[in-house]
Amino acid sequence: MGFLDGLLKKKEKEEGESPEPEPEVKKGYGNPLDKLKGLLNHLEKIILGLVLVVVATFSVLELINARKDIADLKSLDPQVILGGELLDYSKEQPQHLALLLEKAMEKPDAIDLGGSNHLVFNPRVWKEIMLTNSPEPLLVMDSPREPLGISALKVAAIRTNTALLKARAFIGAGAVRHEFLLMDTNHPVQPYAIQRPNPITTFLPQQPMPPQMCMYQTTGWLPDTNKVRSLHGFQGQQAMWLRYQPDWEFQLLFKAVTQATPAQLAQAQSDPENTIRGLIYNIDLIQGLKEGLYPYQTNAVRLMSNEPYEVVRSFEADFSYETKYHKPPLQLRKFREGRRLIIDGEVFRVFRISSDSVSLVSDPTYGGNGKIYDKSLLRGPN
Repeated sequence: MGFLDGLLKKKEKEEGESPEPEPEVKKGYGNPLDKLKGLLNHLEKIILGLVLVVVATFSVLELINARKDIADLKSLDPQVILGGELLDYSKEQPQHLALLLEKAMEKPDAIDLGGSNHLVFNPRVWKEIMLTNSPEPLLVMDSPREPLGISALKVAAIRTNTALLKARAFIGAGAVRHEFLLMDTNHPVQPYAIQRPNPITTFLPQQPMPPQMCMYQTTGWLPDTNKVRSLHGFQGQQAMWLRYQPDWEFQLLFKAVTQATPAQLAQAQSDPENTIRGLIYNIDLIQGLKEGLYPYQTNAVRLMSNEPYEVVRSFEADFSYETKYHKPPLQLRKFREGRRLIIDGEVFRVFRISSDSVSLVSDPTYGGNGKIYDKSLLRGPN
């Protein structure tokens, strides 16, 4: 109650009343509060003493463990027994050292990865050949002297599918006007992706697209470096084709054209179609890519008015297959990228055609091993 008494005394002093005399309490050890205060005054010393006892106990235990480890080490045998024998260098010298050095520095054995002295990179391939006079197949090894299967396949021809682009300037309604015509009739063919899901279709040639979709002509162009316009027939309802064949998309940026001279204008007046000849067009051709890192390919070209300009669009290959068991030669024609063929029971797919080579892959879809074969175009005598 001392705390409340103190507050009452303070209040009485503030009000000006004389406080009553507080009865004296004799201090002694019989009072519990005095015992508690004494204990609190020595609390820090008690905690410090407990910590010292714990540290001393931990030190004694570590000392006992260290002495035990020292006793275990002393009980081990410190003697080291040497074994083995000295190396006799004279016996270890290689024989015919001079010959080995000459062979290593001047005439080392060549490593031929393409030869026939190993079967690691070029394992032997055996083919079953069916003969008309025998019911059992003949097992023959594929070799460079007598090639079979894909080894005997030759690229007989490669054709380039080109599109023709023509820019034309003419006099119309008292002004010089411009039109562009694209004739891309060879490149577009019906994709395998939209044909019926029949595996046989990928072994057959693709059918060409309707000609009206492959020829496109527009008039009313003006030079504009910021305006790209489409120049193909796959627009509107026919734009769905571009989902399967983005390489069919053909765009044009008409950047500039030379000014017609009075002589060129006079010549156009006498022309039945009022065509102005000799103008130079500066344009960008923007073509969609079938499988590429970027969706479009841009080429800057210069065109002459009313003169066709060829644009390379794709390639088509013909093959010839002939062995001593297959005569006359088998002719395989009109192969585009994506088409398959069968050679001696193995299925291959054409996945790349360039101007002078064809790449085929052993199709894993039909049990192939995925190996790629590059075939170069056969060059005839000059």
